[in-house]
Amino acid sequence: MKIKHNALNRFLKVSFQSWCRSAIAIGLVVLVVIGGFAPEANAALFTKKSDTLSTKELQTLVTAGLTGNYSTDTTDTIATLREAINLPENAENRSEIKTSARYKINAYVSRYRADHEKSGLYSYTTMVTALNTLAGYYNGSMKRALPTKTRDRLLQEFDRAEAALAQGR
Repeated sequence: MKIKHNALNRFLKVSFQSWCRSAIAIGLVVLVVIGGFAPEANAALFTKKSDTLSTKELQTLVTAGLTGNYSTDTTDTIATLREAINLPENAENRSEIKTSARYKINAYVSRYRADHEKSGLYSYTTMVTALNTLAGYYNGSMKRALPTKTRDRLLQEFDRAEAALAQGR
């Protein structure tokens, strides 16, 4: 009798769990269908309609203004990052410049990492070292100040990368 009772309990438990999953799935489908007919529906979660980006704006952010010319892109990236790390603490546009620097870092590394001709250059490896340092810092916190020792080392790496770029290596 006890064996039948345990089997019945298991059956009821599994049936109840199955019923709950079905009810949740149906509820989600109803929410999606009803939510899809709302006139103010927006594909971007947690943003206002005015905060969404156009395709051109999004493409500009993803490429971060890189042209495909390695020398120009490296020089432009260094200039942008120098501006970001030399920015005073009380600057009003601090978060925008740091966000721009993060996009620039991601675009630069992703564009030239797969290019074996460029990724073997001394200027590229030096840049990647500096970019990894700065990206690691930015991923930790965008609000705290960059330590002086780190800032000086980054500026030194940027100088090395520019010198190597001028020599073609």
